[in-house]
This record gives sequence, structure tokens and C-alpha cells, in this order.
Amino acid sequence: MQSVIQKVKPLYVAIAVVAALLAMTVMAVHAQEEAQGGSGVSISPTRTELSTLPGASDEVTITVRNVTNSDIIARPLLNDFEADENNGGAPKLLGPGEESAQSIASFVKGLEDVPLAPNESKDITFTIEVPQAAFPGGYFGAIRFQAVPTNELGEAQNGQISLTASVASLVLVEVPGDIRQDVQIDYVSASVGDNEGTIFTSKPDFSVVSVTNNGDSFIKPFGTVKLSNFSGDTLLSYELNDLQPRGNVLPESTRLFKDQILVTEKRTLNGEETEEQFNPIKWPGRYTLTADVSYGSGGEVFTVSSTFWYVPSWLIIVLIVLLLGLIGLGFFLYNKYTTRSTKRRR
Repeated sequence: MQSVIQKVKPLYVAIAVVAALLAMTVMAVHAQEEAQGGSGVSISPTRTELSTLPGASDEVTITVRNVTNSDIIARPLLNDFEADENNGGAPKLLGPGEESAQSIASFVKGLEDVPLAPNESKDITFTIEVPQAAFPGGYFGAIRFQAVPTNELGEAQNGQISLTASVASLVLVEVPGDIRQDVQIDYVSASVGDNEGTIFTSKPDFSVVSVTNNGDSFIKPFGTVKLSNFSGDTLLSYELNDLQPRGNVLPESTRLFKDQILVTEKRTLNGEETEEQFNPIKWPGRYTLTADVSYGSGGEVFTVSSTFWYVPSWLIIVLIVLLLGLIGLGFFLYNKYTTRSTKRRR
């Protein structure tokens, strides 16, 4: 029996050693992945807007911070972008070889790699030089920064760029002059999530205003959106594009401004002030959204409106049951009448 135990014991020891080696390998791989994927930067501001005359120049300063615990190179990259029609007009970076007619690529001078120690911040300043022959209008681009780990000599390890560390700062440049302005407010509508419509079985939770800019430069729409019930009572009123700074609609593009249908009420409970948010759509029926939208100096106001119906599922079921009941009652009365008529004839 003792000889059997002596033979089995080395087997258990071997299994334990293999398991320990496997655990150490997994931990090492995980640590390496964290070290490579952890390289990253943060930037501010995320948007810069300039008005620069042809032949003039302006400086742009962006603060870049290394948010990792290792040395990196913050590598700047310039990308064109456009309005993404499938994402409400949000900026979408163009891929390699794709160019925008409103690109600032030829305007940007002085972008260079910046070494950053752990948690170090630096101001990166570059120049926007507008060519003398530039046409009036809006030009734009995205300055991206990638975090590149460095070796012991402080040189960038190009094969180990952290794909998750790319962040962008948008630069919008307006060249003054004879700028064509052509704005269209397409519609206002209600939606449940991303699904717009006119008849809803659940309460709409968003209002959507579509704005198209057919002009040569940027516009910042603003105005008021109101929700009213079938009797004309205002249930909700809010400011459109109520941001600081306001959001832009790029030239030759459409943007959707989407806001939640929520009313905020302040209440005092036990001496403490609290805020309560709720959807003002309570009862089935017809509702109306009205948007009064302007841009620029506000000299021209566009008004659009739309109606929608809120018919909850339970109400549809009740109506179907009532309809079936009426149909059944009709058949019953008809059969009863025809039966009596037959008996009288006999």
C-alpha cells in the first residue's frame, strides 16, 4: 500500500507544478494586455471654433494629458469627417484616402509628437493658416491623438499603438465673406427610442427636430419646442439645442436634435428640495408637437408642427373586446328576431 502511495504522490506534485505554471502564464499575458491596452490620453477642449480671414492665421491650443502610469508619445493625426446620416448627423471620421471638400488639412501647421510622462499634461499649440485664395464658408477637421508606448530610450514602439486611446478634438474654421445661407427645418416628430411615428402603443419618450443646412458654413439652430394635448394645453416646453456652446449643423448636411420628453418638478420633502422627472403624456389621445426654430441673429423663425396619437395596448384590447361583444350581441338579437318571426308565421 505504501509503495502505491509513493508512486501516486509524484503524479500529484507534477499536476500541481503544471497548474502553477499555467496560472503564472495567464497572469503574465493578462498583465501584458493591460500594459499595452492601458496607454491612453485625455484632451481638452473637444471643440474649437475660429473665424479667420483669407491670408490670416490663428493659433489653436489643446491640452493633452497622459492618463496612464507609463511613458507615452502623444501622436497627432489629422482626419476629415462628415455628418453621419445614419446617426442623426453626428460627426463621422473618414477613412484613409477619403477627403472632404471642406477639409482643413492644408490649413494646419506645426503638429508634432509630444512625449508625456505618467499623468503629465502639456499644451500643444499649432497654427491654422487660411490660404489667400480660400473661398468664404466653413472648413473643418478632427485632430486625433494616439497614445504610443515608448521603450527605455524614449522611442515610440510603433507596433504597439493602443487602439482604445484615440481621442479627437474638432476644429471648425469659418472664412468670412459672401457666405450663402440656406436653412430648412424638415420636421418635428415624436419617437419611442429611435422609432419615429404618428401612432404609438407606448408613451413616446423623445421629440426629434430635423434641420438641414444647404448653405456654405455652419449654423447653430435654436428655438422652442412645445408639446400640447388635444385641448391645446401646453404639457412641456423646452429650448432647442440648449448647450454651451450650441451644437452646429455642418454645411450640406442634416442633423437631428433629439430631446427627452420629460418634465422636471422641484418638490420639498421634510425640508429637503428634490427633483422629480416624469413623462407628461398620461392619457390616450391626440398630441401636438410644435417647433419654432431660428438661427444666426434670429431674424427669421421657422415653425413646424406634427400630431401623433397615443393609443396604449390595453385600450386596444378593451376596444376589441367591446367590438366583439357588440358583434355577438347583434348576432344574438338577429337570431332571436328571426326565430320569433318564424314562429308567428306558423
